[in-house]
Amino acid sequence: MPTALLADDEPVLLDELRSLLAEAWPELQIVATAGTGSQARRLLDEHTPDIAFLDVRMPGIDGLSVAALAPARTRVVFVTAHAEHALQAFEHEAADYLQKPVTPARLARTVQRLRRSPAAQAPAEARLRFLHAWSGLTMRVIEVDEVAVLRSDLRHTQAIARDGTVLLLRTPLAELLPQLDDAVFWPIHRGIVINARCIERVERGDDGELVVRQHGLAVPLPVSRSQRGRFRGM
Repeated sequence: MPTALLADDEPVLLDELRSLLAEAWPELQIVATAGTGSQARRLLDEHTPDIAFLDVRMPGIDGLSVAALAPARTRVVFVTAHAEHALQAFEHEAADYLQKPVTPARLARTVQRLRRSPAAQAPAEARLRFLHAWSGLTMRVIEVDEVAVLRSDLRHTQAIARDGTVLLLRTPLAELLPQLDDAVFWPIHRGIVINARCIERVERGDDGELVVRQHGLAVPLPVSRSQRGRFRGM
């Protein structure tokens, strides 16, 4: 069953959203609710839900900041009364943006969009082995294991091969991720997935932040706080 977290500092609106979702998506399991941004952030790390419905303006950490720290596999839907936040929401690669008061018809469209991208990890026999990627006007077929890094690029995905070649995949990262072997391809930050077999080293900066260096790639890749646990003991 798909899972979700709901966050809003107004209990009445939180209950309304829960009721609307129960009608629009009965099989969706609400695993947690939060009334503040700090609480939402903690619960996201604890439950790693498939979807997070986040109010933008909450006490403490706002919804935009919470989204930036959310696990990479969690798709975010912003829910707010303030239309001026729409552009910022999509800059955070939001799956959708709902304006309060949320109507059943509008929520139904959001649910339809979310259902098109299954969150469950694909079984081994269904995992991708090859990718169709573009280099300029040339299409290449590349083995998945030859990819060192995948980055979200709006509705596409940028793939960086082991030899440093940059390729473009015409599929969103959110749709690719469930088809990859999660023992090998690790989300390390929102919009960044690495091939663990290509890790050269992990470095800790003076500010305590972690970065990963992949073999053959010059640019270090940041690790979000929620993903640091992967690198314990390395």
